[in-house]
Amino acid sequence: MKVDFRHILYIEARKNYTRLVLEERPTALVLVTLKQWEKLLPRELFCRIHRGYIIAIDKILSFDNKYVYLSGEKIAIGEQYRNALPDVVTILSNDSFREPIRSIHSDVLSELEL
Repeated sequence: MKVDFRHILYIEARKNYTRLVLEERPTALVLVTLKQWEKLLPRELFCRIHRGYIIAIDKILSFDNKYVYLSGEKIAIGEQYRNALPDVVTILSNDSFREPIRSIHSDVLSELEL
């Protein structure tokens, strides 16, 4: 199974398996742990926000101290991961647009073969 990083919305732990939640594609259950995903995924594109979740940084709509908001999803931020997002995401505000602008490093896009 090939997975294009650009299609991953988030990855959820399921014991020794993980559930890949993909944009506009069916979810997939794979025999890869979150710890293994952390080693495989580019740090510029993904962030672990909970012991059970890794999210795609460029898919973040907004976040606060408790939750990350993705398209149709609200994922809790774990206590020990509270500082992870501010370290990798910079939110800039432009008053003329009234929308947040996320600044991320997205120059590393690739495919992973499972």
